[in-house]
Amino acid sequence: MTTAAIDIVILGRPYKVACPVGQEAALHRAANMLNERIRNFKQGGKSASNEQIAIMLALNVCHELELEKDKNNQYADAMDKRIKMLQHTIEEALASKVG
Repeated sequence: MTTAAIDIVILGRPYKVACPVGQEAALHRAANMLNERIRNFKQGGKSASNEQIAIMLALNVCHELELEKDKNNQYADAMDKRIKMLQHTIEEALASKVG
């Protein structure tokens, strides 16, 4: 996979980041989202160093990711149960046609 070096700005500081070709726009959106979260955190009256802000936001993002993973797993389990139920129903219908 080829990568491109792109420039993003976080906390007012420029960074050059390697990014897979074709995903530059998504990385820019992620940087914008992070900057927005930083602004919201600071506007919430919480005075903290940039390091503390970065750690808290990283923790929040990791927590959100874990919640989404759990939700995805629950959805996959529900779909698996539905598929098994449909397979069982089809098998019963075929068995009644044959028998």
